[in-house]
Amino acid sequence: MRLVCTILARLLTIGCLCCLVGAVSGNAATFAATATVPLPEQEVRGAVERFLAEKLEGRGWDTTIRQLAIPQGIRISNGPRDLELIAPAGWDGWGPATIVLVVRVNGSVEKNLSLRLQVDARTEMLAATRQLLAGTVLSEADLQFQKHDISQTGGHPVKNMADAVGKKLRMTVRAGAPIRSNQLVNVPVIVSGQLVTIVAENAGIKITVSGRARSAGGIGELIRVQNLASNKEISARILDASTVEVGF
Repeated sequence: MRLVCTILARLLTIGCLCCLVGAVSGNAATFAATATVPLPEQEVRGAVERFLAEKLEGRGWDTTIRQLAIPQGIRISNGPRDLELIAPAGWDGWGPATIVLVVRVNGSVEKNLSLRLQVDARTEMLAATRQLLAGTVLSEADLQFQKHDISQTGGHPVKNMADAVGKKLRMTVRAGAPIRSNQLVNVPVIVSGQLVTIVAENAGIKITVSGRARSAGGIGELIRVQNLASNKEISARILDASTVEVGF
């Protein structure tokens, strides 16, 4: 009888130990599943740099992140993670912006964070070789290529000589300042009331009639012209100082 009691006592002890080990293992697994880890700032910065590189690919800009404000002490669940960045609609990749960082862990969204960002971008653009007064019709001698921050042009740099030569300045530009596309206007080559030749061409058929300009414009611009044969007014694109073209 004593032997039976001893055996039963030992079995009871072993059972208790097993329960204890199981409980400890379960708690450890639960702790591992719920443990959080810090999200390194360097990892966030790396994600931002890759995002900018993809967004600005092919533009030929020299970019620098002047400011990147990351919330302190970000902690996330332990596990495979993915960082996605979302920029505001219309943001062109330079200047200030608040972008959203979406953190996914094990495929589930865990954090939505706002990051304040300031990006400086420099590119080669046309600048004035001297002070150019409003009304100046630009020539190549008035212009030179220089690198400037895009913010100085409001995002409207002129990068090709052909886009500026022959156009007129709407305002005075100081020496060395970049030329902005919104500072330029086409020089009118046709004025209102001028006699013009209206050309219509399609599939090898070319028709010309006389007309009179009802508005002024530069090469490539649309103006209103009156067909003198029918007295009807139509829109036509200026080809040169005496010729406009219509489609048919």
